[in-house]
Amino acid sequence: MAANPVPVVETRSAERGTEHLPPSTGETSTSVAPRGLPLFTRLFLLTLLCALPPLVWLGWSMVDTNEKSLQELVRHLHRSIVGDVQRTVGDELARVEQDLEGISQILFAPGLGDDATRYALVGPRLGPSHNIDFVTLYAPSGQSVTTVKADEVPDPRGAPRLEPAILEALRASNGRLVFQAVRANTQGEPVLEAFYPIVHNSTVRAILGTQVKLGRLCDSVGDLGEKFLGSRENVFVADHERRLVLHADAARVAAREDMSRHGLFAALSGDSSFRTHMVAVSDFQLDGLEMVGSLETIPEQGWAVVVHQPHSVVFASLSEMRKSILAAFAVAALVALLAGLLGARQVTRPIRDLVAATQALAERTFRGVGERVTRRGDELGTLGRAFDSMAVTLEAKEREVVTQTQVRAALSRYLSPDVVDLIVSNPDQLRLGGERREVTILFADVVGFTKLSESQPPEIIVALLNELFTFATEIIQRRGGIIDKFIGDCVMAVWGSPQSHPDDALRAVQAAEDLRRWLDVGNRRWRARWGIEIQLAIGVHTGPAVAGNVGSEKRMEYTVIGDTVNIAARIESMAQPGQILVSEATRERIGDSGVELVPAGERQLHGRTAATRIFEVPL
Repeated sequence: MAANPVPVVETRSAERGTEHLPPSTGETSTSVAPRGLPLFTRLFLLTLLCALPPLVWLGWSMVDTNEKSLQELVRHLHRSIVGDVQRTVGDELARVEQDLEGISQILFAPGLGDDATRYALVGPRLGPSHNIDFVTLYAPSGQSVTTVKADEVPDPRGAPRLEPAILEALRASNGRLVFQAVRANTQGEPVLEAFYPIVHNSTVRAILGTQVKLGRLCDSVGDLGEKFLGSRENVFVADHERRLVLHADAARVAAREDMSRHGLFAALSGDSSFRTHMVAVSDFQLDGLEMVGSLETIPEQGWAVVVHQPHSVVFASLSEMRKSILAAFAVAALVALLAGLLGARQVTRPIRDLVAATQALAERTFRGVGERVTRRGDELGTLGRAFDSMAVTLEAKEREVVTQTQVRAALSRYLSPDVVDLIVSNPDQLRLGGERREVTILFADVVGFTKLSESQPPEIIVALLNELFTFATEIIQRRGGIIDKFIGDCVMAVWGSPQSHPDDALRAVQAAEDLRRWLDVGNRRWRARWGIEIQLAIGVHTGPAVAGNVGSEKRMEYTVIGDTVNIAARIESMAQPGQILVSEATRERIGDSGVELVPAGERQLHGRTAATRIFEVPL
């Protein structure tokens, strides 16, 4: 096949109607730039006529001073809100602990009757509570004893036995309430699992378990955000897993929404469990908005309170100041515009031409910007000439990319990706001949294919082979091999050409194992679809061969030829259905790679005088 001719790049100027042919050396021809006053100098002289620098400095100083003051006020406001949230959470959880302590007195105080009487007294105690609807009594071992609930409350869903981690936490709590994970109850509301140890003489006599309803706390957090920040969404509480514990939207808490991507958490350092006191203040982005926020931990529960606001809200008071400064800028700019009207006109016209040419370039129309720009002697003229040169280069490169894409798309239907890359990257190698390389050859043949073809319609046989070859190609290429050819019902694969790897022999054996494993899945599909199944006989051998193009100048094929191919084919012919046979040469290349190979004795290959040691890859 002849080498690709050097493409001739031709562009037409829309304004002049002339053709430009780049020189054969590939260098872009350039014209001598006319001399003139640089654009930078013109703009610099115009700027000196205006008194903008002092005004810019004054406005910047005023905005910066007020911005710092606002930031300090926002920090104080956020700390105040965090403190309110901490007090609200602490008060609610303290009430829960008081309720559970009162229930424990009813259950275990002397003189209140039998267990049934005590349980009957607990129900009315639960009715007025806004936080808990039921309690589950557990033995010290963690086994559930009974559950008492308020009237008109659905049956709760409590654990029949407490986990060892909870029991350990209760023993170490010194009689205090222990909180576990937030979850959704049977009504889909967010609740916090809580366990209270009933201690007598330093011994846990029993355990009360309940679910603290978080609805009121969520409303309180939302009210704080609405009152101080103008939005119920701007305050929330998260646990050490960065999942919502309290939020104005209780449904998001019940869903345990993950907040780990929140920009404020990236400012944390040190203990990430929130068990130590820490405070973080940072600017970040949230849903495309610039935000400012504060975070403070609640070490007792391992939670963190997050308060955030958009910059547009926090610094809204700066907008009026910016308007005043912009008005002063407008007056100063008016003077500059009047002085530089003629110069601005000379600048904007070529810029419009450049913008139009850029838009045309975005629409893949490669045209120049015209003489009105390229004949200028300033930076815009230099830019216009560079743009013309770029358009010429891009048009040539696009044609080259399209050609290569079409070639790759066509060749990939017939050749492996490595061979396609070899052909496209170096077309000069498309000539008859080859080079001597060490390769590993794999043959995989369908056992009893002739009998199968006699018993099945040809349409089924073709569909089965297409599916088999599709997955075989995927497996072999994933292991670094290439498909040399399909010979009827047989696959010939090669490792070591055109690209070689130190572990080509190991890759070939692993591909053979993958084929055998996948065949179990394929047979289940074919058995269910057509009532047939097949087996593969696989042979692998490593040795020298000539790899290259074989055929004629008009029709050639990239393949490997040599005695190594013949030995691999004969080893495959000795394999039983489902068996993988490997030559001694392949076993030596594999070495101690972890692949198990079982000696299968010495075999006399057809056409060879010396016996060949064969190894089998066991199932």
